[in-house]
Amino acid sequence: ALRALCLAGLGAAIGGGAADQCSWRGSGLSQEAGSVEQLSLHCAEGSLEWLYPTGALRLRLAPRLPPTSAAVKGGSPPHVTACIKPTGTFRGAQLYLEREGVLELLLPEAPRPRARCFSWLPQEKVALFLQATPHPDISRRIAAFRYELRGDWLARPALPAASLSAEGACRPCNDTEILMAICTSDF
Repeated sequence: ALRALCLAGLGAAIGGGAADQCSWRGSGLSQEAGSVEQLSLHCAEGSLEWLYPTGALRLRLAPRLPPTSAAVKGGSPPHVTACIKPTGTFRGAQLYLEREGVLELLLPEAPRPRARCFSWLPQEKVALFLQATPHPDISRRIAAFRYELRGDWLARPALPAASLSAEGACRPCNDTEILMAICTSDF
C-alpha cells in the first residue's frame, strides 16, 4: 500500500509539471477542469509559468528565511514581503492573494507588467491563488510571473508621504523605500 501511495504521488508530481524548490512550470492540459493543484515553493525568489491555464493553482510561498534578532530577543515578529512581477504575456488567469480565507485580486488577466508587493506576518496563513479564466478557444495563453521574497529584518513603518515629497532633501533610503524601488523596477 505504501509503494502504491508513493507511485501515485510521483505520478502526480510528474504529471503536474516540472518543479524545483524555487520555480514551477506546468500545463493546464494535464489538469482536470475545475481542479485545484497545490504547490509550495521554498526559495526567496523564483518563477511560475502555467501554460494553457485550466482550473486553478494554489501556491504557498514558504521561504526559508534566517531567524531575526527581534524574534530571538522576544521582540515583535518580522514581516515577510513578497513582490510579484507578471510577464508581458500574462494571459489566461487571474492572480489573487489568499489571506485568512479572503481573496484579494492582485493581477487581472492581461495586466500591465507592473510589480505588486504585499507583506504578512510569518504566523499568518497566506497563499497565491491563480484561477484560470474560461475561454472558448484553445489559443496559447501563458500565466507567468517572477516572485521575490524577503524578511523585513528591521521592520520600520514607511515614511509619511509629506516627508517623501520634500524638495531638496537628501538622505539615505530606508529598507521600505529600497524594496519598493526594486519591486517597481523591471527584473
